[in-house]
Amino acid sequence: MEYLKLAGLASAAVPDLDVVAAAPYSTGTTGDYDAALLRTADGPTVIVRQPRFAAAAAEQLAQGRALAALTEGLRSRLPFTVPTMVGQWRSRETQLAVFSFILGQDCAQVELTHDSLLVAEMGRSIAAIHALPKSFIGEAGLPVFDVAAVRDSVEQLIDRADTTGRLPNALATRWGAALDDPSLWEFSPSVIHGSLERSSFITNGASVVGVLGWSDLRIGDPAQDMRWAQTLDGATERVLFDEYVDARGATVDRQLRQRAVLYAELELARWLLHGVEAQDATVIADAEQLLDGLVTRVRSLESTELRHETLPVLDLAGVQELLAEAGMKARHHEANLPKRTQAPETGSEQRPEADAEHGPARDSDD
Repeated sequence: MEYLKLAGLASAAVPDLDVVAAAPYSTGTTGDYDAALLRTADGPTVIVRQPRFAAAAAEQLAQGRALAALTEGLRSRLPFTVPTMVGQWRSRETQLAVFSFILGQDCAQVELTHDSLLVAEMGRSIAAIHALPKSFIGEAGLPVFDVAAVRDSVEQLIDRADTTGRLPNALATRWGAALDDPSLWEFSPSVIHGSLERSSFITNGASVVGVLGWSDLRIGDPAQDMRWAQTLDGATERVLFDEYVDARGATVDRQLRQRAVLYAELELARWLLHGVEAQDATVIADAEQLLDGLVTRVRSLESTELRHETLPVLDLAGVQELLAEAGMKARHHEANLPKRTQAPETGSEQRPEADAEHGPARDSDD
């Protein structure tokens, strides 16, 4: 049985690991990783992950580097738990890693409303990440992007999507206008998580107890970590942003929400590019339908531009659902942009199949 084999390999990766129970960890669909949950003699539960493909192996290595950079001192600044890599094992044929496991439920499975204390805490949790000292990122050899590099990466993405011939002119114009608005790009780069999703947050039902998916830890645009908030209803989104702003204070730039909207919309461009690069007609058709829907919604707004004085409200919940179902594969193929992939390290014992760390539709179906 695969999970017993993984338990044996985990013991090789962590010599003092005393496994007393093992269970398969699966989303029920074939994906990028084989995984198993292991209970140890001294109580803690760990998760062992074995990548199936080269992209997943690279992602797991990036995860390990990021987690190693988050020292105990840095972790003490955060109001939640960050997973720990407790061991790894590599051979010519395979790679395997063992991570601590955070008990709880990912917030994709929890109703988020404007009066929820959990939403407020999510905003403060993001602020805590962005308030981390920036020096450790460069010292750890993790990516550092200044304002120009962030803007250039966005421009590259738009250009690549446009060259497919499948990007609606209305969106090319809208996104191009955002690129050309210098006031939109007046921000101070900070430490960012890099691939935050609603499911990245683990809750015990009352508060945020953990944040997952650290493989894209870097210096970059704080708005990238707020992109996912565009899937919330307007009132809930405002609470999250207000709590974030209150926690960050004067360091928050005025155009944070506008760029978050832009990044949310650009997920559709990434999805289109993934379909084109993979020559997957189904994905291409899905992306084109979503882009057309975005055009319709944008045209219903008073302004079709993402200028610094505008803040169009877009409901992208359907987009999020599609991309989550697809495992956000577009991110693995976006070589010219700062990666924002989800990476394995720990998860939610209650609903592991929806956990951001282990990835929707990405684990073994053994």
